[in-house]
Amino acid sequence: MNRLKTYRDSFQKLIAIVGCILMIVAFSAKVNAQDASFSQYYASGLYLNPSLAGAASDLTFGSNYRSQWRSVVLPYVTSQMSIIYPLYRKDLDETHLGGLGFSVFNDRAGDGNFKTLGINGNFAYNLQLSSNQEHIVSMGIQAGIVQKNVDYTNLEWGEQYNPYIGFDATSVPSEAAFGSGVLYPDFSVGAIYYYNVAEEYHSKKMSGFLGASAYHLSQPNESFVEGLVSKLPMLIKVHGGVNYLVNRKFKLSPNVLFMMQNGATHMNGGLYATYRAFNAKKGLLKKTDVIAGAWYRHRDAFIISAGLHNRAYTIGLSYDYNTSSLRFASNGRGAWEISLALRRIKNRSPKSFATPRI
Repeated sequence: MNRLKTYRDSFQKLIAIVGCILMIVAFSAKVNAQDASFSQYYASGLYLNPSLAGAASDLTFGSNYRSQWRSVVLPYVTSQMSIIYPLYRKDLDETHLGGLGFSVFNDRAGDGNFKTLGINGNFAYNLQLSSNQEHIVSMGIQAGIVQKNVDYTNLEWGEQYNPYIGFDATSVPSEAAFGSGVLYPDFSVGAIYYYNVAEEYHSKKMSGFLGASAYHLSQPNESFVEGLVSKLPMLIKVHGGVNYLVNRKFKLSPNVLFMMQNGATHMNGGLYATYRAFNAKKGLLKKTDVIAGAWYRHRDAFIISAGLHNRAYTIGLSYDYNTSSLRFASNGRGAWEISLALRRIKNRSPKSFATPRI
């Protein structure tokens, strides 16, 4: 009991410190670019919050692939792959201590073939706030390396135009002196509070979670020009939601994501429903849920999604219908995205945390 009280006191102090840091970061960061994002943000867990490395109960491989704006420019393609290895205490209860994660992120945009490649490692620790695992806080850190490159071959510059002959490909623009790439380290942190972790719905109808993360803590220099400093934006993410059991087969899950970077904000809110449509005892459809949902990304797009989920795998498909001013050029077409998670199941009772699946 004394040890539990000590954990709680330490946790309260930690939250106060983290809260102050996040507030300072949110109001002081001055930056000039924004990170790419996924519509199925919970399927790209390590890209959402480093502490989600502690949520997987089994060895898990995950991936996302997103393609957007095909009708406007060359496809803007974003993808990520990750693997999470859960950590357990070797005792009778097999307490879930946290997890180790590894992820690769890739982003490609425009005629200049502007590419971003990130490689990251994660560690998350799960702090038990109650003996029955009703309340848990997971804290995570992430460290990695990011490389950005641009291909100038297909780009045309104003100074290459000759008033007599038009575009002159033999003219060398001053922009050719820019570097073609930059490499820098990157660091991030995050924390999530979980309520009713194991989704024990026989006594409670609801489970929930609330998390926050801060990416690019060191604000590395991402300038391609030697001697010029252009700091990478610090990115704050706050996310949360609940899972509400309607009956033994049907569950509703409203959730929200808020991001802020250089004063620019991003709000994504919605609801998805889970229905136990297949109750086979073995095979690909063993105890499998059908998932369907709808979201709205503020001033940007409506999102619809659907998928299948069981202990062995989760697959999701989503589509964005553009509602911003870009819709006039894109005819409303925004992006499609697919996600896949594969899990190696151990012979233990399910212990996955109460988070959205797609």
